[in-house]
Amino acid sequence: MIDRAILSRLTLVTAVLFLPVAGLAYAIWRSLPVVGGLATGFVLGLIPFLSWAWIAARGLATSGTRALTVLLLAAKLGLYAGVLYLSVTRGVVDPVGVLVGITLVVFTFTAGTLASSRPGEARP
Repeated sequence: MIDRAILSRLTLVTAVLFLPVAGLAYAIWRSLPVVGGLATGFVLGLIPFLSWAWIAARGLATSGTRALTVLLLAAKLGLYAGVLYLSVTRGVVDPVGVLVGITLVVFTFTAGTLASSRPGEARP
């Protein structure tokens, strides 16, 4: 399980990586919907990692927190659906930008977690 210190550091690294990627995307395409898609993907990509830290630590402990976890997961799905539907169908953001933003977050967290694991530590 990823601990809070690594989670905080990887969130900061991802945010720092996002800025030049967004700047480069704007410099190449001169399109705010692409940059908006990157930002939307960045936020939507971070939500699972940040919420999973709480779910794994406390969310499955008792029946009350399990019910809260189910509500949290349902709310997250509703948030994803609403944000993607409203932003993509109205042309506010570019769907490819959203995909790239989410992929950047997942790649950063995966690479950072693998790089921060200690030798001899079990990897799933």
